[in-house]
Amino acid sequence: MRIAALLMAASAVWADPGAAVTVAGQAKQPQVAVDADGGVYVAMLREGNIEVSISTDRGKTFSAPSVAIDAKGAAKGGMQRGPRIAVDGKRGIYVTAPVALGGTESDLWLTVSRDGGKTWSAPLRVNDAPGKAPECLHWLAVSADGDAHVAWIDSRPMGAGPNSLAYARVTGGTKAEKSQQLAGPVCECCAPGVSVDAKGNPLVIYREGGKKSEREIYALISTNEGKSFGKPVRINKGDSKVDG
Repeated sequence: MRIAALLMAASAVWADPGAAVTVAGQAKQPQVAVDADGGVYVAMLREGNIEVSISTDRGKTFSAPSVAIDAKGAAKGGMQRGPRIAVDGKRGIYVTAPVALGGTESDLWLTVSRDGGKTWSAPLRVNDAPGKAPECLHWLAVSADGDAHVAWIDSRPMGAGPNSLAYARVTGGTKAEKSQQLAGPVCECCAPGVSVDAKGNPLVIYREGGKKSEREIYALISTNEGKSFGKPVRINKGDSKVDG
């Protein structure tokens, strides 16, 4: 009975989410993070830059967007190719985005704000091999103490294919460690996923690639805060029946 009552209550909430709130006009590729007190943080592509808007009243109203990464109006995105955002235990805001800063190829850049989005740090390149993240497919997760964990599709080959799943940890939002190639080949059009547990250990999920009749989904787990990962574990029990 208790479970049934909880399900009914949850259904009532989901059935009536309330009126939609406009965060910003002329925006695309939004991503959302929520802090422990219900503060809502939205990263987006807007007017060719990477911008962030914040709500301190649980999503009722939002601040005017601030520019987190100034791409001189040249930032582009689509098909999962946009910014990611996360918040640490002290409400530090972390944003990653694929942007061509000073070059023709997009790299992955990270910026951090520790004053509620008023100011942002100078962008830090996450991928240590410049120009090797042209697909722009990536994901970000941040531990409570402020370590950023980023995974992306890298054009460096691994295994019997042309690409790999790369990963790097950025300590304190200021120092990107040497990247690791975790698996390959991987699906060239599927963004990986990243999550971090309470102890700061990342889990990375990805879809395999290569010339196969089916491409399955795998997870990689670290028990030492991203220094190394265990063997890939298949997630889906049934075959995907999808080859591309």
